Amino acid sequence: MEYSYSIDVWGSIFRGFNQIMNVRAVSSAERLDITIKGREGVLVATRDELDDILYKFNGNPKEVATSFLRKHGVIVYYTDTLVGFFDILGYPDFIESADLSESIRKMAFFVSSFGKSGTDLYGMKLDHWILSGSVIIVVDTNRSPLHSNSLKIFLHTCSRLMKVAMENHFPLRGAIGGGDFYKDGELMVSTALTDAAKYEKAQNWLGAILTPKAVELIDKAKEAEINSEGTTEIDLSLEFFKQRLRFGAIHWYSGRKLNGPMPDEMYYIKPYKMADSDWASKYLPDYFNDPEKVANSHCLYGEN
Repeated sequence: MEYSYSIDVWGSIFRGFNQIMNVRAVSSAERLDITIKGREGVLVATRDELDDILYKFNGNPKEVATSFLRKHGVIVYYTDTLVGFFDILGYPDFIESADLSESIRKMAFFVSSFGKSGTDLYGMKLDHWILSGSVIIVVDTNRSPLHSNSLKIFLHTCSRLMKVAMENHFPLRGAIGGGDFYKDGELMVSTALTDAAKYEKAQNWLGAILTPKAVELIDKAKEAEINSEGTTEIDLSLEFFKQRLRFGAIHWYSGRKLNGPMPDEMYYIKPYKMADSDWASKYLPDYFNDPEKVANSHCLYGEN
């Protein structure tokens, strides 16, 4: 594993952050002079100090640069990322249907069945949070920009989440949004999450679409990978994606208007390897009563 980079390579890493106005690599002194947008003065980073902490981040220079900027008070957030936002429909009814200890037990079992989505492999990492009746999954684009492996693992995670949630009697509705994402302690600010949330509420089924912004970022990642590698596995027509993603009719609430396009057909998440004609009677909780949503969702849970 590489634990040393030239000062020019370090300079290119820092230039990838949109908070940075300018990076000057001083080769004779093996240092970087870094100018931050909206801030007077220059931050100085030497090659030695950056190389010295590479081992702490498994040789990932992007995470070293992130750590350096945060240490110096620069707000660092995920840019051009994908955020999956899923709501458990009927969550208040679920909470009221049993005592709190039983509700906690069921939620804990669901979370354990879903597994850990903080995946850290193939040059990518996912973060996730479960906040009351909502699940949020985000790609860490500080680890690396969106690429083939991160897209595959992210979409598989979203697809598997929908399957496992339904099998645990938690019907979901959601959306995959695109944009930026910031989380620090209790503070969460995200254009991608806002993008996902507005589309989530407009759907009249138990499904999850990819917003136009999310598709735009996927196309951008595909182009970047071709330019850098000469090839790409980001092709939504490949069998891997077809098992987890479909393109077809979307069921919108009648009369609902959004500040954004609402085409009749879009990409949506297909629950992984789920095709049970009796899914509604098997998995929907007794308190869920919405025949229209159920009928609209048969293409998700009842068909191959």
